[in-house]
Amino acid sequence: MLHLIHSAGSAVIILGFISISCLYAQDLSKPTVNQTIPFELVSGFLVVVDGQIGNLDGLKFILDTGATHSLIDRKVADRLHLKRRSGELISFDRYIPVEWAIIPELRAGPLRTETLRVVVVKLAEYSDVAEHADGIIGLDLLTQSKKFTIDYDTRTVSLQLAEVGTAGRFSSACFVIPLIVQGLQVNLAVDTGLQGIVLYKNRLRKGLPNMRIEGESTNAVMGRLRGTQVRLPGVRIVDAEVVSTAILIDGPDDKTLPGVDGYLGPATLQAKRIEFDFDAKVLRWQ
Repeated sequence: MLHLIHSAGSAVIILGFISISCLYAQDLSKPTVNQTIPFELVSGFLVVVDGQIGNLDGLKFILDTGATHSLIDRKVADRLHLKRRSGELISFDRYIPVEWAIIPELRAGPLRTETLRVVVVKLAEYSDVAEHADGIIGLDLLTQSKKFTIDYDTRTVSLQLAEVGTAGRFSSACFVIPLIVQGLQVNLAVDTGLQGIVLYKNRLRKGLPNMRIEGESTNAVMGRLRGTQVRLPGVRIVDAEVVSTAILIDGPDDKTLPGVDGYLGPATLQAKRIEFDFDAKVLRWQ
């Protein structure tokens, strides 16, 4: 989805990241959660829930761990008659124009906030699969929970809510986990708004100057993102080594997002359930 990175001198979103944690495939058969809400699985990977902003009900929100701050579509901002100011940020590998606005109370199941500063964009310009969504709920709201669990079998999201006064402690964070590509460890941000794997090719080739690719590469388009789709042998997730399809793009300079080599969509893990433990900074799945 939208990956929002700090840019000096502009009204932007700051994307921090949690220190790389151990990767666990733990038993999630007995989750400790407080509230559960249903979701719709769109395009095979997007988690979409119902919600509202102020008195505007019946809205569709994508739950996106790749977005540090929440976003709303321009049409929603127009309906709410929101005052906006312009800004600029980096999405993946390029600057994009955005607007900022303050929205009244946002609710999506147990997730709620009285006022929230959000980014306003036309979602269809950045993702074809998001064109029918009204907004994106990012980590600024998801981290109101201690644990955030997606169950793809039952199509439910479970949240263990944080105590009053402790929510939002990781509002400028993303989950980063290690992955092995042809013997090289790369560190990928886990992004529920993404399908597949996206790698910064400039960072990858520094460690793998003789990177092996199977078959022919092809051009890939994801909204405004342009890259090269390749088949990479020797990709290891935990104990399984596979040939994985990935999209290679030009990454930002080394000072931007140090220690992050790309993004991984949870569908790559072929998980029935995936849990983001914000307190322990650990990703678990089964």
